[in-house]
Amino acid sequence: MLMISTSASERNLRHPNPELARPVHFLPATMTSLPMPNGWTGPDFAALPSGLSESAIGNSRLGHQDIEDEEFLLRAFRSFAAAAGSLEQSYGMLRTEVERLRRELESRNADLEQAQAKLRREQALAEVSAVLAHEIRNPLGSLELFAGLLADADLDSDCRNWVGHVQAGLRTLSATVNNVLHFHSLPEPERGPVDLGQLLIWARDFFLPLARQSRVAISVQNRVSGVLLSADRHRLEQVLLNLVLNALRAMPGGGWVELGGRTIQNGDAVMLVVTDTGPGISAEDVPIIFEAGFSRRSGSPGLGLTVCRKIVEQHGGTIAVGSRPGAGATFTLIFPLVGPLVAGAAEGVAE
Repeated sequence: MLMISTSASERNLRHPNPELARPVHFLPATMTSLPMPNGWTGPDFAALPSGLSESAIGNSRLGHQDIEDEEFLLRAFRSFAAAAGSLEQSYGMLRTEVERLRRELESRNADLEQAQAKLRREQALAEVSAVLAHEIRNPLGSLELFAGLLADADLDSDCRNWVGHVQAGLRTLSATVNNVLHFHSLPEPERGPVDLGQLLIWARDFFLPLARQSRVAISVQNRVSGVLLSADRHRLEQVLLNLVLNALRAMPGGGWVELGGRTIQNGDAVMLVVTDTGPGISAEDVPIIFEAGFSRRSGSPGLGLTVCRKIVEQHGGTIAVGSRPGAGATFTLIFPLVGPLVAGAAEGVAE
């Protein structure tokens, strides 16, 4: 006879009487062993009587198979519990990382929003400043023209002094307006050949009235006569205007300013310098002196040196400052020269 053995769970599932069917219990994840009688280690097949029937032996083998199935299930549940614990730990780590990334994203979004708001305010301020500067510059140009005509007129000494004061004030105001315009909007320079020797002489003559008013002597060491630089002359004038005005303001009790220029690097570059005998610049201010908004003078917008650096760099040059407190300051501008120097360029000194 062919006997088909079935497990206890299969027989129970097919049993027509639900009262005789055994309920299925799930092991908790923390359970590490099945409930067994104390001291029980499994069936002892060697202790069975020798006259045991074939069906009894079959039933005993079936009981041994059930025990092996239970041990297999136990190992499976242990593996599942270990996997579930590892998964729970990984999920916890993932939640922690997601929370960290969420907080970081919120912080960056807040910073970005603040930066965008600041940028909008700066753009609005730049537009207003540019409009005001343009509106001021037009009548300012007329005032400078009329002041120049008065200075050339046949006036007595007192009137000439008054005109000199007016010219000094107009030049200071003009420098401030130009700084605002150049800081917020600095288009490409309109280049042309600029005789650097003539530029230094112009600067000396332009500042003489203001220098006399400030009791400052001004001189020129001109070793670049005839040296041409491809540049925007008006912007180079603005650089010298800012540097000399700063020097004059730093010496209310009088002093000395020198403008100088010479070729360097075997004629491949030119160096212009503005030196004064003022109080100098502190060591902590030197690294930040060209930053926008920096100023030690009350009421100054702190744009002059920033504009100087922009203009110089626009021409492919560099600007630097050397100073010792109490020993004055020297601003050095270096520009590369493109092409040969003008024939007949002479070195000389003009004071």
